[in-house]
Amino acid sequence: MAMADEGRHYNEHDDRVGGPAFRSKKGRGPFRGRMYSEQPPRQRHRGGVGWGPGPRARFDEDEGGDVSMNDTLQDSSPGSGQRRFNPYSVRPNRRGEDRFDRDRERGGGQRGPRGAANRKSWFKITIPCGKKYDKPWLIAALQGVCSLQFTPVHFHYEKNNAVFFVEDATTANALKMVSRKITDKDSYKVVVIINSSSSPPSFIQNELKPEELEQLKQCMSKRFDGSQQALDLNSLRTDPDLVTHNIDLVLNRRNCMQAVNKVIEENIPELVSLNLSNNRLYRLDDLSELVNKATKLKSLNLSRNELKTERELDKIKGFQLEELWLDRNALCDSFKDHSTYIR
Repeated sequence: MAMADEGRHYNEHDDRVGGPAFRSKKGRGPFRGRMYSEQPPRQRHRGGVGWGPGPRARFDEDEGGDVSMNDTLQDSSPGSGQRRFNPYSVRPNRRGEDRFDRDRERGGGQRGPRGAANRKSWFKITIPCGKKYDKPWLIAALQGVCSLQFTPVHFHYEKNNAVFFVEDATTANALKMVSRKITDKDSYKVVVIINSSSSPPSFIQNELKPEELEQLKQCMSKRFDGSQQALDLNSLRTDPDLVTHNIDLVLNRRNCMQAVNKVIEENIPELVSLNLSNNRLYRLDDLSELVNKATKLKSLNLSRNELKTERELDKIKGFQLEELWLDRNALCDSFKDHSTYIR
């Protein structure tokens, strides 16, 4: 009876560490705490490692279980001296991080030729073993099968290859499609290789040579109508008389427009009508110099060019024009009615 009482007393008043709950577990003894797998989920994430809640959890319980958001932010601030580790945060100075930021700024990381939307691109056309071909035959043969008219810029020979440049991707792609479609007199296929390139050498900005200027003068004389005092320079760059003599006349280039102005000033100062359509003009700075050289000009056709703003028109206000044609220019989109710019 005494033993029973003692046992009952022992069971009801057990002061040993671990308590009766732990004695029911086999092989652990009274001094073992709960294993990690036996902990409630709340304690697992609070930093407990088998001995109950961690220091942070006990602090939270003392405060009623609530943690101020301001305190959390202050703990992670740079100047607080303490920073909570976040395994999912973006680490500073991680390799490649700046690259992705730059890609997003350039348009979502999409790759493409730099500035392709805003600038003209040059392409180098190479004809392997092209040195054995005469330039007139080669250009005529390419033009005969090419779907687009093109002007070879800076045609020359590099070792055994024939080389020239074109100024836009559409023309380059059209030339790429004619590779192996031409058979020479020795039954060899003419291969055309296209590569993107920087602009041709700076020679294109120099003044025209005397023989080139003379050829330009002859070309313009064929396009002049003396009865109407009208000069038609539509698509001047692709004129066969210039192409066959390797004269690349781009009217956006100062040296080319100055050459045209010089021929007009010296030979047809009484000019009344001038057609400059289809010349890819996007600037009129050099054309403005013609104001004092062709004082009787009344009609100017600038249609089918690449003029983008009305500011370009301010440069030719000195002309006393009665007709100005601007259709098929980007600046026309700023007008509500086409009759505003065709009159």
